[in-house]
Amino acid sequence: MIKVRVLPPPGWSRKMLDERYWIELEDNAKLSDALAAIKMPGLLARAMFVCVNGALSKTDTKLEDGDSVSFFPIAHGG
Repeated sequence: MIKVRVLPPPGWSRKMLDERYWIELEDNAKLSDALAAIKMPGLLARAMFVCVNGALSKTDTKLEDGDSVSFFPIAHGG
């Protein structure tokens, strides 16, 4: 098993995550497995930049123990 930190977008359910936003996944898990674990629809994931350790990533990206997954809207004000 590996532990991955998932920082979901505001308003998204955090039920599957512990109090520090970590989730346990099977060895050889991919980003798509993390998205499925937090029940994020593919359409929503495609409307955002999904990053692993700060790098824009595709859903077939292999996750390692200790990785961090974060989400950024494609367009936002600033």
